[in-house]
Amino acid sequence: MPNKRTKKRNLLTTNLELTELAYVLHISAIRLRETLSAINVPNAYRIQISRRVQWMIHQAQSLGGELQPKNPSAFLTKKSTESIGDQLGLFDS
Repeated sequence: MPNKRTKKRNLLTTNLELTELAYVLHISAIRLRETLSAINVPNAYRIQISRRVQWMIHQAQSLGGELQPKNPSAFLTKKSTESIGDQLGLFDS
């Protein structure tokens, strides 16, 4: 009988680290989108970069399912990610 594959999770990843990653993904996607609209890029590259922006946003949003407790709607926008970051002390310096 074949072994059942399981998804290995790093239980040492904290909510703060997940929030920081989601925030960086949102910021990077926004920066790419703004740069893309400001410069003259051939259409083929514009499409590829647009897909990458969408992928980054999707990855940031999906990180909410990894929180403890799970909150799939936690990182839907940059603003919601910032509010969770404030609650967790992400921006305290």
